[in-house]
Amino acid sequence: MTQPGYTRYTLRLEAGGAEALAETSPEVDDWSGAAAYERRADPAALEYAHPEAVALVQGLATGGWQEEDAGHTLVFWLEDGAEAQKPAVEALRRLGVLGRLEVSRERPGWEDAWRRFHKPHVVGRLYLRPPWYPPHADLLDIIVEAGLAFGSGGHASTRQCLEEIQEISPGSLLDLGSGSGVVSFAALRLGFAPVRGIDIDPVAVHAAAGNAARNRLQPTFLVGDATDRDYPLPAADTVVANIALRPILRLARRAVGRGSAAPDLQPAHLLLAGLLVEQGDEAAAAFPAYEVVGRRQADRWLMVHLQRRA
Repeated sequence: MTQPGYTRYTLRLEAGGAEALAETSPEVDDWSGAAAYERRADPAALEYAHPEAVALVQGLATGGWQEEDAGHTLVFWLEDGAEAQKPAVEALRRLGVLGRLEVSRERPGWEDAWRRFHKPHVVGRLYLRPPWYPPHADLLDIIVEAGLAFGSGGHASTRQCLEEIQEISPGSLLDLGSGSGVVSFAALRLGFAPVRGIDIDPVAVHAAAGNAARNRLQPTFLVGDATDRDYPLPAADTVVANIALRPILRLARRAVGRGSAAPDLQPAHLLLAGLLVEQGDEAAAAFPAYEVVGRRQADRWLMVHLQRRA
């Protein structure tokens, strides 16, 4: 059987590219773990250096993708013929607005080289691995298909959340901005139940469901905007919100209540992540019923652990 051919696309992002894209796209304020397809530039809002470009790449039917140069270069692969499909034509055009898009044919066997780029991660008792690596006998196993939705476990804010939930007594858990489902799977492996994940991006939820099947785990993944007060929010003992400052501030309104109504967000533990170091105090102050009991910092990224006051 003839193997399909692939073309390699290398996007070298330029200063000002995000602003150019914003001029061609309607404004959508999004907190998805996988990023929105149409949104104004907000590089600090998500874990990627160029979330608008990552979102477009993730919307393509790629054979895989990766970041290079601290996230300022994106490399992805398309199977022959995919580039001629109407959605891909538009996405490639918009990527060309963001930076310099280089195109080259791949030699046979590139898939193996790409797989070598994606390595397992050990985070405390957890072993996060692509499906082509074997499990580790002494660690809790989590399989994550690389190149799907946001979150392979390698980024600082994801690792901070994974480290912190290992310090919390298991109970029910709600994963906001669930992306590829890494935090949800880790919670189940650690004994949390039930575990639910919410993401505003249906592509991310679809990818998470696929990863759940690979792990033989059954969290519940939902599509919705958890920062919208009209969206029903499941109760949980622990809430992980790896969604950045702006959506965290909107989420905080649900922890305060409205009129005579009681707050519909009042977990015992609340993990706020996707924050820059300088944003930690502002995020924590938005939850007056909580006190800071822990912080984790890695480079410019900060996770704040809040606990409800007695």
